[in-house]
Amino acid sequence: MKINEFISNYNTQRFMNTKNGVDERSEYFKKELGIKAYIPFREKRKIAEMIVAQNVKEVDGIKKYDNIDSYISLVVASIAAHTNLQFSDDPVVDYDLLAESGLLPQIIAEFQGSHDEIDILLKMALESELDDNNIEALVGRFLDKILKRIDDFGAVLKNTLGDFNLKDIFGADFKEEDLAELTGLLDKLK
Repeated sequence: MKINEFISNYNTQRFMNTKNGVDERSEYFKKELGIKAYIPFREKRKIAEMIVAQNVKEVDGIKKYDNIDSYISLVVASIAAHTNLQFSDDPVVDYDLLAESGLLPQIIAEFQGSHDEIDILLKMALESELDDNNIEALVGRFLDKILKRIDDFGAVLKNTLGDFNLKDIFGADFKEEDLAELTGLLDKLK
């Protein structure tokens, strides 16, 4: 059922503002929307992973996460998985329609526990995705790139110069200990 159609149908209903009215509203939602109060764990995990994949972008080697789009994605995916509501090509407009009508929190309340579990899985999936975004990982990747370039430069230099005498390049006062120190320093950087 399309969202604007459901809202229109809902607005024609008369519910009492009593405990029974709340129960009547809940029964109406369950019947009209085919609400599933629970969906399988694997489906929840797929939803969380899909939201992370859609909302994590890498910029200059750093992963950035869009929390706002992620929130809309969570609400839309959760409602789509638990009901027969059909979202249009612009889910933000559909979200706004449900929110403006006051139905958004009422619909989610029908499967709140399952929705909360998806939110928890989403946080876990995001943490896992951004795990290598910490400073140690970033510095490590940076140093690995530098060391690779130094190794590449050394190989090119060796191929270009071939076998040569370091004393011819650095002068007569160059000692073998200096080469050992330089080699040791480069090894520590690896």
